[in-house]
Amino acid sequence: MTKDIKLRKVLLVDDEVGFAELLRDLLSMDNYEVEVAHDGQEGLEKIATFKPEVIISDVVMPRLSGFEMFKKVKATAETAGIPFLFITGFQDERVLAEARKIGVFGILRKPVDIEQIENRIKDLLASKS
Repeated sequence: MTKDIKLRKVLLVDDEVGFAELLRDLLSMDNYEVEVAHDGQEGLEKIATFKPEVIISDVVMPRLSGFEMFKKVKATAETAGIPFLFITGFQDERVLAEARKIGVFGILRKPVDIEQIENRIKDLLASKS
């Protein structure tokens, strides 16, 4: 007898292809359905069809940054409730100041471990319900 397990949908937006693929594979092994985009613009396009429950995003990316994508997602009624988790390799205080200015208070710094990410996803999903 097979149980129907509802996979939680995560959109991963990161321009570092190797990191994105590794994180996708790790989250998939832990029963997340993961879709990958390589910049904020592609992320916005995937949101419409994939309908993620959580977005994990890098901050600095080509075409559209993670923060710019965040602002666009939060400005649209049907997507405003999607929680974000930001991950960045930058240690710059200006990045953190910009994050606070637009209402982002949680940024994980690379390198991160999968357990840390999964705990944050669970917290975001719990606070969303």
